[in-house]
Parts: sequence; structure tokens; C-alpha cells
Amino acid sequence: MRMKNYKPGDLVYAPQASLLWSGTKTIKLNEPTLMIVASDPAESSAAYSWQEAVAVIYRGEMWYTSKRDLHKPRRKDGDKTC
Repeated sequence: MRMKNYKPGDLVYAPQASLLWSGTKTIKLNEPTLMIVASDPAESSAAYSWQEAVAVIYRGEMWYTSKRDLHKPRRKDGDKTC
């Protein structure tokens, strides 16, 4: 499997049932959602000591999620460029 690389400001897609967590809360998404990568994944994983963690902005708040749950968004016509 190819390694996913995201940088701050990237638009990412998280499918339904993806988990997001902050310092005190964990939530499961009820529907597919677009989010913005908030910080460099290396910084995120250092903060959470988990190599797969990525900081994202969801509904105006910073959350962490697994890099494997994120995808680059696609247009409805299937084109990979958004």
C-alpha cells in the first residue's frame, strides 16, 4: 500500500464511521466529511506518540484521526482532481 502524505491546508475526505479524538473526547462520524489537515503529520504523531495520527480541523475544532482513514477527495465524475 502506498504511503499517504498530507501537508497543512490539504483538503481530505473521511468516510462515515471514521474516529476522531481530542484530548478528552472521541467521536465517530455519522456521515462522510471533508476536513482540512491542520498540521504536519510528523508533528501530530509526536504530539500523540502514534505514527498514524494526523491533526485535522472538523467543525472549527482541532481533532486527531488515523492517516489510513483519510483520502484525497474526488469529484462526482470520478476525476481524481478536486
